[in-house]
Amino acid sequence: MQETQNSTFTNKPHPTRTEEAYELREQVAIDLKQKLTEFNDAKKGLKAMAMLMGIHEKTLKRLIDCENRPGYQTVFKIYRVLYHSNNDTQLLEMVPKAVRDFLLKAHPRGLSDTVHYSINIERELQRDPVFCEIYFLCGAGGVTKEYISYHYGRYGERTLDRMIDQDIVAAINKNTFILGTNQASFTGETLSAVGQHLVQRFHKPDDGDELGENYLSLYAEGLNEEAYNEWLKIDKEAFQKKIKIAENKSNWGEIKAFCFGVIDTLREPKKEMKH
Repeated sequence: MQETQNSTFTNKPHPTRTEEAYELREQVAIDLKQKLTEFNDAKKGLKAMAMLMGIHEKTLKRLIDCENRPGYQTVFKIYRVLYHSNNDTQLLEMVPKAVRDFLLKAHPRGLSDTVHYSINIERELQRDPVFCEIYFLCGAGGVTKEYISYHYGRYGERTLDRMIDQDIVAAINKNTFILGTNQASFTGETLSAVGQHLVQRFHKPDDGDELGENYLSLYAEGLNEEAYNEWLKIDKEAFQKKIKIAENKSNWGEIKAFCFGVIDTLREPKKEMKH
């Protein structure tokens, strides 16, 4: 499953990664401060922005003060609100260059200029489990209408027809469907919800008794910050390696596989973040 950039010539030397990070922080801070001026009360304005963007007030304050560099999911959340857009493809055409360059480089799967990314599709993925499963079956090499009819009945057929009408899926022949030109943006919240659904729906613990069937792991430990960051780095690199294997056409086959991984702290989530 896959997730244009305009270029201009410049005589300036290519920026280092540190310079690029600072340029992004500065741009985000400028744009957030500008948005904050729309409110008569800055404190209430910050609270309202945090709710609209789904970002904690303290995090937003640090970004405004140029203290933190945001991740790509956070940048998307901010600029969807700033530009009143649920279409990430259109959003990339509107945001400042520093933001666009960062988003194009930071996305783990890369962004295709032939695909339209919409946050509206994410709502369907979270709301409707049949829609979600058809979406991922189409993304994992394609699925036939007979398969959908057998496993999901008339509701599945109607859902497929709706997805075809919205260009979310497309036919590669009379009977087989893959993802179309309109695809989900995948916020962190959606990845978590969809990943948990796929695990509950398709993970088969008993199959783990045989080698080569699946892989399940769980581990907890008290770590210092350096070790915790190493954990994050290891999982990110492993995920990127999986993507490279999956993108090689010589590795394509009939096994519809999925992977879902999480590293987090054993701390309660901030309840006020729900929106």
